[in-house]
Amino acid sequence: MSVLLVDFVKYVLSVPKEEEKEFHPIVKKCSKQIFGEDSIYFDVKHTIKTVSGIGSIPDAYVINLATDEWYVVENELSSHPIYDHIVKQLTNFINGIENPAARNEITDILYSEINRDVELRAKIQKKIGFKDIHHFLSKLISKDPRIVIVIDQKTREIEEACRALKYQPDIIELKTYVREDAPAVHAYLIEPLCTFKKTEAEEEKRRTIPEHYKSWDKMLQWVNDNVREMVALLTDRITQLGNVNHAAHGKHYCFYRGKPSTRSIFAAFILTKF
Repeated sequence: MSVLLVDFVKYVLSVPKEEEKEFHPIVKKCSKQIFGEDSIYFDVKHTIKTVSGIGSIPDAYVINLATDEWYVVENELSSHPIYDHIVKQLTNFINGIENPAARNEITDILYSEINRDVELRAKIQKKIGFKDIHHFLSKLISKDPRIVIVIDQKTREIEEACRALKYQPDIIELKTYVREDAPAVHAYLIEPLCTFKKTEAEEEKRRTIPEHYKSWDKMLQWVNDNVREMVALLTDRITQLGNVNHAAHGKHYCFYRGKPSTRSIFAAFILTKF
């Protein structure tokens, strides 16, 4: 077990057991140290929906007034299943933010949150000058965000798993320590996001869309055999239902609607390589 000494006072590592009740409040409390003094942490639960209608809820959004960036944040415990939970969530976030309607909703949600807080609105207005706040947010959210995972322990497994994602997330480790002789006193060990300085080549790599995301056929070639077999099996079962709008494809996903009267999407394939 790790031990932290502060002026020779011993603090022992405390591992959160409940993400929502224990870890989320810590991340919010430490948000300025993680994202920067000019960052604003929005602890709002809003569903991001893909074009095909698949929804996911990030733990928070952050805007950084100093760097003119925004972040989609997922707070996680390393004890959670890496592929079944964390990577699946991140894949849904990435696919969701490519939907222009979802970005418009995020803009409106953040604008509404800002308008609830007079001091926050004044702070942002002072920072951006005479610009309209909604216009500022709309322009900011039109940029690609950085995906940020804040986790209690960064492991090689989660780093390897995230390499398969379309956009490489920043993985921030946030450890909690408890003073041995005073359990109510806590200390936090943080590697701030601002230390993750990316070179121009790294930033270009982050922005470059991998080859397998450019078409559905390339996506099918990229996944392994058992995923392809499952797609073929499910496609056959769906088309046997009859009265189905056959495989409306996006670049890296496909979905099915009933026809001719309904617009509802009842099945969608968004693939991840496991």
